[in-house]
Amino acid sequence: MLAYLVVFSGAWLFTSDVMADNLAKDTWYEIDSANFQIITNGEPGSVRRLAEDLERYRAVALDLLGAKDDGAKLTIYAAADRESYAGLVGEDLSELTNGLFDTTAEGSYALVNLDGRTGERQLEAREFLFHEYTHFLSYNGTTTHYPYWYSEGFAEFMSTMTFGPGNTYDIGAIPGERAMTLLYTAPVPLQELLRATVYNTPDEEKGRVYASGWMLAHWIVMESGKTEEFKQFVVDYNNGADPVKALTKNLGMSIGEIEDIYNEKFQDGRFKLARGKVPASFKPERPKLTVLSGQETVVELARFLVKSGYNPHGIHDLVEYAERANLYSPELTAVRADAATRAGDFDQAARLLAQVAPSNRDKFWYQKAQAWLWLNREISTLGGDRSKEMLKGARDKFVRLVNNQADEAMNWYGLAITMQMLGYPKKQYVEMLEQAYLRAPRELHIAQWMAQELYDRKDAEYFAEVAQPLMLELTNEAEYNQMKMMLAELKPAIADKGNNQSQIQGKASVKDKKASGAGGATKATP
Repeated sequence: MLAYLVVFSGAWLFTSDVMADNLAKDTWYEIDSANFQIITNGEPGSVRRLAEDLERYRAVALDLLGAKDDGAKLTIYAAADRESYAGLVGEDLSELTNGLFDTTAEGSYALVNLDGRTGERQLEAREFLFHEYTHFLSYNGTTTHYPYWYSEGFAEFMSTMTFGPGNTYDIGAIPGERAMTLLYTAPVPLQELLRATVYNTPDEEKGRVYASGWMLAHWIVMESGKTEEFKQFVVDYNNGADPVKALTKNLGMSIGEIEDIYNEKFQDGRFKLARGKVPASFKPERPKLTVLSGQETVVELARFLVKSGYNPHGIHDLVEYAERANLYSPELTAVRADAATRAGDFDQAARLLAQVAPSNRDKFWYQKAQAWLWLNREISTLGGDRSKEMLKGARDKFVRLVNNQADEAMNWYGLAITMQMLGYPKKQYVEMLEQAYLRAPRELHIAQWMAQELYDRKDAEYFAEVAQPLMLELTNEAEYNQMKMMLAELKPAIADKGNNQSQIQGKASVKDKKASGAGGATKATP
């Protein structure tokens, strides 16, 4: 396994005829609340109210989910209309979606079209953000997986939450779009639904999984009286159990009995609502509104285009606009260098960074661009010709980054790769890798490398903790089979320690980032 696979976005697939420079001509705002940062060219008053609703929703969702509040802040890019949205994601993707959500080693972000209209359908931005934030709370910092139908169905269930007088909320309403799907296409047959994955479900059928999953999740949460039993089903599912057998076992019902209820719910068409109180601990605060300057707008939009990879050609348009409007900045040069590095044009990235004045080279945005350029250039060079001086320079920059931006997994990951290439003892660079894993346990390449290192040192229990959920992410058959064989090989060692799979998996979160022991340090001093 090649350990130095660099985790950059693989989404550079879409091109666009939409001119990204049109975006920068708008007035953009930053709306900052306790747990959200919204970048928008929409009407600021309504977006500020949306931020207030998101904060209220977060308080309720954390309470209902029993999720840990780790203080992670979500950035949301809220485009005012479809044209703005297309400028960010490309024309093709803007016709297929009203929003996107991504959790990466560089952090999580959501993107939404506030206007909500595409060529095919309309979806409320508020419902979309509630849906996607449910995913964020369910998966952030955890390796627990939920079946596809439940992951999407429960997020749909949460998405229609509304707030009323007296600090109350209502939950359980039917999502309009999913109701239409059920009426016009009928529910997915139950056993097919339970075994559905994002990979084996054709795109044209995904809407039926969302709608059918909502209906089944609604019954489980609101009417079944078996929510505790369902939690054990999730544990079994994470341990590799067949989803149909695991559900019937834990609910104490035959598949026929569950299917009868499932079909009756569809035929009846009536679904209960529930009312609750927003937790008393929630204290609403007015989000802070800031108008972004022209320079800040260009850099923010360019950084998103590079990070997401949806419309990389838009960078050229933004640069031309910034030069015409006298809005060009050294930070925009660093963003362009980052884009060149990701595209493999290391000479261009080096030329761009050389244009940044020495007075700006202590800024984190410069240090990060420089570190990844030096590292990627050496990765692409044959072993004997690699420059140790460049690698040491990258190492020193990554050390500074992790000591000042410790929550970003990519900084730790870059440091781990650099230390490995410099020949550091395995224990030392794996400690840095573990810090990356603890911050981004769902990032595939980081988890694969972590699993390999744990397998090599025969740490059976920790390997199983990493490998079992990883297997639910792997789409490559050879990689899946290899991981399965490695897990089977180490299972006897787990049994010898008196452990079993139910103790290893189904955990609410991975190990504490600040825990003592291997990888416990939150400062890097190689």
